[in-house]
Amino acid sequence: MVDEPPPSPLPPEPVQEKTEETTPQEQGEFVVTDEIYSQTLDEIKEFIQVLNQVIKSKDFEAWSAYLTTNYIQRTSDPQYLAEQSEKPILKKKNVVLKSLSDYFIYVVVPSRSGAHIDDIEFIDRYHVKAISIIRNTRGLLYLLVREEEQWKIGVW
Repeated sequence: MVDEPPPSPLPPEPVQEKTEETTPQEQGEFVVTDEIYSQTLDEIKEFIQVLNQVIKSKDFEAWSAYLTTNYIQRTSDPQYLAEQSEKPILKKKNVVLKSLSDYFIYVVVPSRSGAHIDDIEFIDRYHVKAISIIRNTRGLLYLLVREEEQWKIGVW
């Protein structure tokens, strides 16, 4: 097991990004109303609570159901796993990641089983940054993608 790495620091302004996961809204800028913000925040808080339970129980199969195809492909890539294996926290413990399952056990379980969400930032209706605040610093907890009426962990 490894110690929990801090969430990635966020830039002060959200950046509009395109994705291959789903097609972002093409026409006009997405406007987040208070109602949409509140509803989405509640949905994502519930999603994170369920996800935390899955992670705490070390249920790889259940966890993988919450991932987008692109996340699975990127995180399973041998080059990505080799890069992650070079991180000081894993290197110190002589952990070499060889699969998505290894990534789950050695990175996700110790670092995300007690994750909490403090805020969200919309990129568009289908892409949201889940934010956690630790020691007064906003950090990226997850990049989330809405697919088929449910939230999934994505990359974009």
